[in-house]
Amino acid sequence: MSTPRDLLGDLVRTIGRRHEPPAEDYEHVLLAARSAWQKKVRERKRQRAFLAMAACLAIVLISGATLMRWTMTKPALLASTLLVHGDVRVQSPGESVWRRMRTAEEMASGVRVRSGLDSGAALALSDGTSLRLGAHSQITFDSARVVKLHAGALYVDTGVAHAAGSLRIDTPLGAVHDVGTTFEVLAAADAVRVRIREGRVRLDRVGAVSDIQAGHDEEVEIDREGHVMRRAFSRNGKEWKWAESLAVAPDIEGRPLLQLLVWVARETGRQLKFDGPEAEAQARSVTLHGTAANLAPLEALDVLLSTTDLEYVLPSDQLIVIRQRQDN
Repeated sequence: MSTPRDLLGDLVRTIGRRHEPPAEDYEHVLLAARSAWQKKVRERKRQRAFLAMAACLAIVLISGATLMRWTMTKPALLASTLLVHGDVRVQSPGESVWRRMRTAEEMASGVRVRSGLDSGAALALSDGTSLRLGAHSQITFDSARVVKLHAGALYVDTGVAHAAGSLRIDTPLGAVHDVGTTFEVLAAADAVRVRIREGRVRLDRVGAVSDIQAGHDEEVEIDREGHVMRRAFSRNGKEWKWAESLAVAPDIEGRPLLQLLVWVARETGRQLKFDGPEAEAQARSVTLHGTAANLAPLEALDVLLSTTDLEYVLPSDQLIVIRQRQDN
């Protein structure tokens, strides 16, 4: 029986021992391999850096485009709601539904506001001007300087330090320009009426060449035919009560009583008087605590004076007098 040949062994014996390459060849091959490996690593790092930069750039571009789109499409806020009485509705541009107005609601250009029976709202423009919408009234915010009164009554208080001429009330029969500072505009189908409590206003009639100036304690009415009627009007009559009911009291916590007294006098159209230096000194030194929110001016004064030694009396329509509390 023959033994199988070891072909692989015969081949190795025939070829003989492998010739060992010189040491410098090892070094050359090693250096070449190392260089190729380092080059590959560098290329991968460059690739990763490039991809990272591209990703960052894409994020920046997307964020910038989003911010630009948000900035360009977000409408500027013109007014906000301070107080709502009864059924007051608001409608945004492009909407067909009138929804109930909320306190602290913000309004932009094109927003409409309307009030129902025995309803009203107090609003503040972005510059601090106070607007009060009467019952059965409707307005549109055209811009930061223009409010359109479609119908009803709008009370405007631009503030004692407000720049004159910065607000215009457009009505169907003409425009009312604020010359400062407190007035009421009533727009009807056949007439527009303006009552000035303080300051002056200018009326530009539709189709008229000249305008009309009116001052404090005056009422001016213009009908559709252009007839102008003027009459004296008291700054503290009962006709202002609806606007007083929508007055928003200042923040009184930690403030002197005198600040509230000045606000009440201004909101009621009265002159503030003190019955002696002691009463005035106490009004300046007393610090208030609590809140007068949702109270009409005289109601707020009743509540807050009840915690002091002072009281008020109304000797006439023009005065509010602060005095030491009298024992009955």
